[in-house]
Amino acid sequence: MEEKLKPRLYRARDLPGMWVAEDEHGVLMVWPAEPRGWRKRTAYTGPKRTLELVEPALARGTGWAGGGRAHKPRSATGRPAKPVSIRATEEEREAWEGAAKHLQRTLSDWCRGELNDAALRIRGSEAAPRGSKQR
Repeated sequence: MEEKLKPRLYRARDLPGMWVAEDEHGVLMVWPAEPRGWRKRTAYTGPKRTLELVEPALARGTGWAGGGRAHKPRSATGRPAKPVSIRATEEEREAWEGAAKHLQRTLSDWCRGELNDAALRIRGSEAAPRGSKQR
């Protein structure tokens, strides 16, 4: 049985805002790092030895099959965001969902806003995340 290789994604220092990866035929292609950018791909003709190997998930949302389908979450700095997990009782979650619904927000947005507000109260302006959505 033939083992399928994991797709490889590269960043080229001389091509900011672009991704480089192999297509289904093994040809290196370059495309814009933007939604549906894979549709604008062209052959990469630069030197392969200058390419920096990066995680394929960084190209999510561009249309490249190796990056997956979902849009990647982004932080204000442009780096992928990291999820935060918390255990809650059914009653807590129900109360939180009710509060978020009352404010016509998603639970995730409500939680993020409440946590950012708490960080500001406790630590002051140095705790304010750059580019965070404030209410």
